[in-house]
Amino acid sequence: HLLIHETFKNLKCDRCDYKTNDKSNLTTHQLTHKAVKNFMCAQCDFATHYKNNYVRHLLIHRNIKTLKCDKCDYATNYKSSLNEHLLSHTTIKSLKCAQ
Repeated sequence: HLLIHETFKNLKCDRCDYKTNDKSNLTTHQLTHKAVKNFMCAQCDFATHYKNNYVRHLLIHRNIKTLKCDKCDYATNYKSSLNEHLLSHTTIKSLKCAQ
């Protein structure tokens, strides 16, 4: 993981300070500067450039959670939230990245 922070990042966004060494990451990032978002929720003000984020967002309005903890009744639609929750079931806590 530390190599990610040490790798020379030679691709730069022309609209902000974002830098990366991966062209597809830069292309994806540049969508954040686009004013018009392609996917807009009809039930709230959520809008995104990404279809998968839109589909996952719609589950919130239907109270559907697709990722479930196998140790308790916790559920979420976000893998990162589930991973963070799973740490609560162990005595070993992960180290947070300082960068």
